[in-house]
Amino acid sequence: MKVVIAKTAGFCKGVRSAIEVTMNAIQERQKGEDICTFGPLIHNSQVLSMLAKKGVVDESRIERCAGKKVVIRAHGIPPSSRQKLHEQGANLLDATCKRVAKVHAAIKIHARRGYHTIIVGDADHAEVIGLLGYTENRGAVINRPEQIDDFPAHWEKVLLVAQTTQNEEVFREIEGAFLKKYPHGIVKNTICDSTQERQAEVRQMCSNVDAMVIVGGLNSGNTLRLAEVARDCNIPTFHVETKAELDPEVMARYSCVGVSAGASTPNWIIRDVVDFLEQIRPGAGRRFGFKHLLEVLDYGNFYVALATALLAQIVAALTNLPEKAAFSVMAAGYAFAMHSLNVYLDQDSIELNDPGRAAFYMKWRPVFMASSAVSLGIALVLAYQIGFANFLAMLALVLMGLLYGVRLLLPADWERLPVRIKDIATLKTFLVPMAWAAVCILPYFTSDAPMRVAYAGWAIFLLSLVRTTMNELLAIQGDRLVGKETLVVLAGEKRTVMFVVGAIMVLVLSAVCGPLASISTGFSYFLIVPAAIYGFFLMIGFTRKLREDPIYEVLIEIVLIAAGLCAIAWRLTH
Repeated sequence: MKVVIAKTAGFCKGVRSAIEVTMNAIQERQKGEDICTFGPLIHNSQVLSMLAKKGVVDESRIERCAGKKVVIRAHGIPPSSRQKLHEQGANLLDATCKRVAKVHAAIKIHARRGYHTIIVGDADHAEVIGLLGYTENRGAVINRPEQIDDFPAHWEKVLLVAQTTQNEEVFREIEGAFLKKYPHGIVKNTICDSTQERQAEVRQMCSNVDAMVIVGGLNSGNTLRLAEVARDCNIPTFHVETKAELDPEVMARYSCVGVSAGASTPNWIIRDVVDFLEQIRPGAGRRFGFKHLLEVLDYGNFYVALATALLAQIVAALTNLPEKAAFSVMAAGYAFAMHSLNVYLDQDSIELNDPGRAAFYMKWRPVFMASSAVSLGIALVLAYQIGFANFLAMLALVLMGLLYGVRLLLPADWERLPVRIKDIATLKTFLVPMAWAAVCILPYFTSDAPMRVAYAGWAIFLLSLVRTTMNELLAIQGDRLVGKETLVVLAGEKRTVMFVVGAIMVLVLSAVCGPLASISTGFSYFLIVPAAIYGFFLMIGFTRKLREDPIYEVLIEIVLIAAGLCAIAWRLTH
């Protein structure tokens, strides 16, 4: 089945910010400290369930928040509720969406000037309840144009605003009726830009697909609006929270299906739905295809191990030093073991970012643990066979890799410092390439050509740095759930893209200068090819909102694999 994915699908900025505030609170939690949210943080039961596993539950009664660290939900709360929470001794962390906060401010300003406020929205929605709290008891909620007739004609000061997730067309109809009755009234279209873009994209998609699947909470206002927009386009529409609610036999009736999602729908749920639909053959039901196999190999760190093994071949081609197959086996064993073991040292974040991957690792945990131990053993033995100094270097790399995700024992007065190496901002982005470069040049530590070895290590570092940062760009929505550990989360997507462009340019410059400076073979020029391919991926591969997918991860790894195979061919022909 052909699946068309909306570019705007997935978390909006407000939801990402709310989750980030909550995750930071969890990371900084002191012993015995209780954390809760006042009402559901966002309208997505899967995310709320995951936060509950981290000890963060939603409370609806103010008295139950007494003495706790309380996260104000993305929808915001009335000022009276905020005051009562303060009186209960709650420590408030405000995760109110900035867009919603701007509507609060607009209503508050006009209410002080004596304005009546009419809100276009759902009266029982959390955001609208919060908005009403700022109207000074001169607010009303409507959702149909004819309801304007219910208000007194003598009102001189009237403000019209909208719930940020309101249907754009409905608001325009009500606006027309409002201005007809109150020509001097003030209209503020407070519908979020993200909401408008999602609705406009769904309308456009409906003319090009046979059916629409809208993914998101059944009680999520903006998701309900998307489903409403799709149905208004007279197209079969399926509003689901997860793929489990889709019937493959029903979906097999359609050859092309569009997928969009609400602002509080995590990327992994959207991806699961997309994968489910892509495995359906119109008229024949569901099937498991080639993509499923690629996903299993990706989860099993097969590509990581193969790419690292072939990076070792690139080192040999760049230095023209004696090479053995054992060098590649050693590098592959180290990379496989480190990537696999750190999954279990960082299980919490994997469960939040990618439950499917987490379930895969838990199912095969004994296999991964045993194979990782064997891989490390082989890597250490091979390093010892090269030389004792090489063995010590490999042992140091292994210990550093294992400590990466381990909680450090810090003095009590150091509680604000990161408790794991992986939590140090941006360090992950650089440590992985450094480790890959080190393990690939490890066999040549005592070589009599140190400049060539250093150059090869620099080239592998740059290749790995571009690869790692591009993978982080893929996983940006996931990383937002686990704190500021990567460059893309700390610096933002635009700055990170510029960083990758800069790294690619440095790689190309290094590839040209290596042979000219007589510190590399002519194979160095070939590194311009993977650099160009990564640049191409960066130009066209990150224009979609939904990006975190094993297929894209595999494509990024294949660039290194292909470069390594070319290095083998170079060695055989030179």
